[in-house]
Amino acid sequence: MHSPIANWRHKKEEYRYLDKIGKIISFTKIYNLPEGFGKLPYYTALVGFRNGKKMPGQLVLEGKEPQIESKVRGVIRRIGVPNRKDIINYGIKFKLI
Repeated sequence: MHSPIANWRHKKEEYRYLDKIGKIISFTKIYNLPEGFGKLPYYTALVGFRNGKKMPGQLVLEGKEPQIESKVRGVIRRIGVPNRKDIINYGIKFKLI
């Protein structure tokens, strides 16, 4: 079992991007994924922010198609599919706006 505290410590930098708006620099559609990672296919992107920082992350599409320069907002979502003995991990994903 993973510790929720250890999980938080590893993601402190990531949570600074919650509710921040950025633009997609590049993206890819993934068809093969590791066990426990959710539904196929899914998109990941490299997102650029006004401060010059960049962050990779999974995209939340909700019926939209990503494009280069599309605006996204950092949102908190469940990461992966936990097994019965594990904690539910949450992290930052990027939602098209």
